[in-house]
Amino acid sequence: MNIEDICPVSETLDFFSRKWVLCILMDMFRGKRHFTEFQESNSALSNHVLSQTLKYMEDVGLIKKEAIEEKTRNKTCYKLLDKGLKANKILYELSVYSLNELECSKLNDDLKKEIFEEYANSLNVL
Repeated sequence: MNIEDICPVSETLDFFSRKWVLCILMDMFRGKRHFTEFQESNSALSNHVLSQTLKYMEDVGLIKKEAIEEKTRNKTCYKLLDKGLKANKILYELSVYSLNELECSKLNDDLKKEIFEEYANSLNVL
């Protein structure tokens, strides 16, 4: 294999190619752990697509599904695995790029600063 045949950027984009993966990862960094919480924060996401996306994320080693026993019923939650936790810098840099270069760059400076800080704290960077 030649170095010209290797593109780490393309490989990473393929890995995160499902539309909702990065949004769900961001939700998890913000403390969401349950199916209904992911639904609530991503209203355009259908139950079927959410279920498939979570399964994909499990299969590729980003998250782990865990059963939690509650008083009257069993409930499941999702936990970030090491591979998922390592996506924090990717998510942060995507956010920074958006706030500096895309539509979000038109926000006022105080709001952008607040968003930067919230993302940096949630993603455990800086």
